[in-house]
Amino acid sequence: MNTSSTRPVVLLLGCYHMVNHNLDAFNVEADDMLSPGRQSEIRAVVEHLKRFRPTKVAVEKLADQADALNEQYQAYLSGTFALSAEEYHQLGFRIAAELQHEQIYPINWKNSTAEDLDEVYAYAQSHQAELYDQLMLSGSQQLEEIQERVATTDVGEQLRWLNEPGNLLRNHQMYMTMARIGTGNQYVGIDWVKGWYQRNLIIFANLTRIITSPDDRVLVIYGVGHIPLLTQFIRDSGFYTLETVEKYLHV
Repeated sequence: MNTSSTRPVVLLLGCYHMVNHNLDAFNVEADDMLSPGRQSEIRAVVEHLKRFRPTKVAVEKLADQADALNEQYQAYLSGTFALSAEEYHQLGFRIAAELQHEQIYPINWKNSTAEDLDEVYAYAQSHQAELYDQLMLSGSQQLEEIQERVATTDVGEQLRWLNEPGNLLRNHQMYMTMARIGTGNQYVGIDWVKGWYQRNLIIFANLTRIITSPDDRVLVIYGVGHIPLLTQFIRDSGFYTLETVEKYLHV
């Protein structure tokens, strides 16, 4: 454990995906994040998050694609790259550029697919219909709430709401429900959930590798589903000080 009076600081920002890749079990349908109205809202979020004074910005892109991502970032700095609606572009690139960072830090790792999860749900539907219905209801309700926020509030308010502790917990509880899928000596849900924990542990390890100074302040922009486990790992490690989104995105 780091007992130094000065520890690196981490701020986790959970996001929905601002481009509709439809890769998750329940997918938010974002509207046009490149529209003038949304761009104004995003610029306001950028200004709020800049107050964290990050020295590094970490994003949900594969760590082994750092060179390609930073080619984009350098092109953006030179004015030859137009940002897509991706959250790592709209928030990550903008914040890093405005704070004159030399690079962006991708820390993602991927070991599972939506198809794998479909198999878990199919097993539950066939063998544990009540549990399957519970998962579908919970997921649908959460998605409906997020969609309502997307339709009626600005980007800053959406991000504040997503990162409220109660909403983060509800999101994480779905994985605990999923762990119950399986009968007898079959642990179908756990086989998937252990991969989810593995993925987030590797993301945490990748984060630790980019933190090289006790003065580092790292803004992590990630899919909201990852935030509960990353929060747990960061707190349990004792290596870092963890700040909250509410401090920077308050009304």
